[in-house]
Amino acid sequence: MARSASRRDFLGLAGLTAVAAGLSCIGGALGYLALDYLTSGSPTSPAPAPSGPSSNRVKHIDCPPIIARAEWNARAPDHSAKNEPGFYSAINPLGWCVYDGDLRTIYRTVIVHHSVLYEKDDPVTMRTIQDLHIDSRGWADIAYHFAVGKSGQVFEGRALDVRGAHVSDYNTGSLGVVFFGDFEHEVPTPEQLNVGRQLINWLALRLELTHLAGHSEFNDFTECPGRYMIYYLDALAESAGLSRGTGGYQPPE
Repeated sequence: MARSASRRDFLGLAGLTAVAAGLSCIGGALGYLALDYLTSGSPTSPAPAPSGPSSNRVKHIDCPPIIARAEWNARAPDHSAKNEPGFYSAINPLGWCVYDGDLRTIYRTVIVHHSVLYEKDDPVTMRTIQDLHIDSRGWADIAYHFAVGKSGQVFEGRALDVRGAHVSDYNTGSLGVVFFGDFEHEVPTPEQLNVGRQLINWLALRLELTHLAGHSEFNDFTECPGRYMIYYLDALAESAGLSRGTGGYQPPE
């Protein structure tokens, strides 16, 4: 997929304000072309391998349905959090940071994670992760901007116009997407691979992203997103028209 003026042409005049405010998924004008692949057999990996690009497999896709915070009973952010206290300022750089301006100038890289933990269903897992991040990790809210459940549900996490807490030293200007599961020991489901691809494709277009990376590519002390998810990162990047790796990261001024 070309990454030039055509990407901004698709954005139209709406910009990112609707996304930052309510994550409403507008069909039609926001749809775009993406490769329809994933879930063919692999001769070399225990995970099903994505098939290669093919011009006759291109289709029109839109933003997937996103379960809003109120729908999964999210807690309000805790601005007294130990490790994300108060609000950002020059003297409080770790505080809750709300981005100012067009989000297309803020984000360049989407970073993929796995949750490791998984509860009885996706909504319960989402609430459990938020509780863990607030109560045990000392963050003001769930660390990630979006989550992709095993069932193929997509959840709104931290507000898109707020800095995440998902990757050490590189949170400013990076977008965090977590897939539920422990992908050091299991493979992602076809449902979450397909909807996760759709989500990343849509975000890449709306935010004019340039790169996709796994958590461990920024922080070598972790295995996140796990070996069975790392297997898919090249294909996910290709589908969204993104380059792979950390080379596109640049914190906003």
